[in-house]
Amino acid sequence: MRPLPLLAAMALLLAPGLARAQSLEDYDYENLEFRGVGAEVGSIRPSSVESTLALAVRADLGYVGPNVRIVPRASFWSSRLRDEQVSELRETLLGLCRPEGTDCLAELGEIRVSDLALGVDAHYTFQAGLPAMPYAGAGAALHLLNGRGEVVNGTFVEDLLDAVAPGVDLVGGVELPLGGSLRLFAEARGTLSSDVRYLGIGAGGSWLFPARPATRTPARGDAR
Repeated sequence: MRPLPLLAAMALLLAPGLARAQSLEDYDYENLEFRGVGAEVGSIRPSSVESTLALAVRADLGYVGPNVRIVPRASFWSSRLRDEQVSELRETLLGLCRPEGTDCLAELGEIRVSDLALGVDAHYTFQAGLPAMPYAGAGAALHLLNGRGEVVNGTFVEDLLDAVAPGVDLVGGVELPLGGSLRLFAEARGTLSSDVRYLGIGAGGSWLFPARPATRTPARGDAR
């Protein structure tokens, strides 16, 4: 089964449970705090470029409410634009230039595309008493796309390949505590935006900081 349909099915199954289980009063951003950091490596299959390695770092801000964890994330990948995509781009450019009588690039050469994505996920964690903790959720990200190539650098074609686009993610995974503060995780992710779409799988580890001792709220009758 492909990751994206699987993630969509998990989200549909999750939504009714969330609606029934808690009320809005149970969720408060003041519950969030910087609890840990993690790193991830994986493989992605974008729709227009060749499959490639993806790297990511993430932070754990804890739980905004029952079972809902907030995870800011930054990821990066770079790959070669598929040959058929380069040919399609060249034909489009030729079609634009011929009626104007202007010169176009005869060959575009190899073109590479990179994506730096900055976003945040919301994970619903399933506390089922299992050795590993499953989770599913969604996120939003801003994609900073950059196109480059030996032939197109410094031309209007390079400007056409560069873009800043918002996107949405569906994510599902499992996290395995190893004792102490170390945790391993594996997840599948589907990403959709106006300029890039891809499926990916990855694995990594995270480190949780020692919990801070709870601060005592002074009682009304305490002396100052």
